[in-house]
Amino acid sequence: MIWIVLLAVTTIIALIWGWRGQRNLRRELAYLRNRPVVAPPPPADPFNQLFRTLSAALDAGVIVVNDGRTIRYCNDVAAKLFGVSASAVLNHSVITLVRDYQADTMIEQSIRRRDPQQVTLQPVLSNRTIRIWCEPMPESGALILARDLTQLSLLERARRDLVANVSHELRTPLASIKLLVETLATQPPPELAQRMLGQVDTELDAVMQLVDELHELSQIESGRTALQLQPTAVSTIVERAHDRIQPQAKRKDLRVVVTIAPDLPEVYVDRDRISQVLLNLLHNAVKWTDAGGTITIEAGLRSRAELGHHLSRMLEPSNRWVTMAIHDTGAGIPAEAIPRIFERFYKVDRARTRGVGGTGLGLAIVKHLVEGHGGVVWVASSEGRGSNFTVALPVVEDE
Repeated sequence: MIWIVLLAVTTIIALIWGWRGQRNLRRELAYLRNRPVVAPPPPADPFNQLFRTLSAALDAGVIVVNDGRTIRYCNDVAAKLFGVSASAVLNHSVITLVRDYQADTMIEQSIRRRDPQQVTLQPVLSNRTIRIWCEPMPESGALILARDLTQLSLLERARRDLVANVSHELRTPLASIKLLVETLATQPPPELAQRMLGQVDTELDAVMQLVDELHELSQIESGRTALQLQPTAVSTIVERAHDRIQPQAKRKDLRVVVTIAPDLPEVYVDRDRISQVLLNLLHNAVKWTDAGGTITIEAGLRSRAELGHHLSRMLEPSNRWVTMAIHDTGAGIPAEAIPRIFERFYKVDRARTRGVGGTGLGLAIVKHLVEGHGGVVWVASSEGRGSNFTVALPVVEDE
């Protein structure tokens, strides 16, 4: 009887235990079915947000490579500098980015020797100057900086050209003055001495002209020359320049013709500076036109469409433009020289220019003064058939 009771109690306990286990299992299954799916954590970023922010703020390309020169990081500046996509070069060799074996060798040696190195590249296709610095990191890999030095290289070359041109222009007159003074020291006959003094005066005028034009050009380029803008009639500017050039033209037996379109609107200009522009162009026309030739000054009104590509770069285009053109029947300009005619110190023929004088700065001054008024100047010429310089100034429309 006792065994029957124990068996019954054990059975009841087993049933209760099984029932509770089944209930807990159902709860666990319900929890698992309803539990939100949690994504696995992303892999740790070896470059923290501070590094990425700093590299994005720099104006230099930042590249990080491992010891095998595989790119682990590349900022947008570096990608733009080398003309690729930053994501496209990740996990690729650094040579796929720089595309230069000299730079790749430098980076390899810098990492292997644990020694900072740099190299300057001048890719043929891009016409750029790029300097690359490689700084090995303490444990492994290296930090590479790439900077575009194209503008600095151009400025340095312009500085060297300026020094060379100024020394070239000063050498001849100063050598002539020295020779003339040494000759005068020997007490030559009075007639010869008088002629030599006149030559000294001429050479000194050339030196003073060069110094004055250099000073004026530097003032204009640096923005220290303030333009006194006021409404001015175009006829006043043209007639003033014509009156001042007329004596030189008569001495050379040149005819100057003035044609001014009627009812031209006034332009807001510095009258003295624009008169200087026309006078510089007229001086060149007189200089390069043989006796018996003709110089024509034309002033008119043209639309933007008529001026075409000459105004393609104007940021604030005007619909109407006053043009002042100076045409001569002189020697003309070779086609290959036209793109450089407004450069400082550029001369079409230095041998011929030495005979007629000139520093090569006049047209550079003209260009800067015209652009300072929001205008544009260009030349059309054919060698042996004369030149046509045109100055276009915007008409300020009434509101």
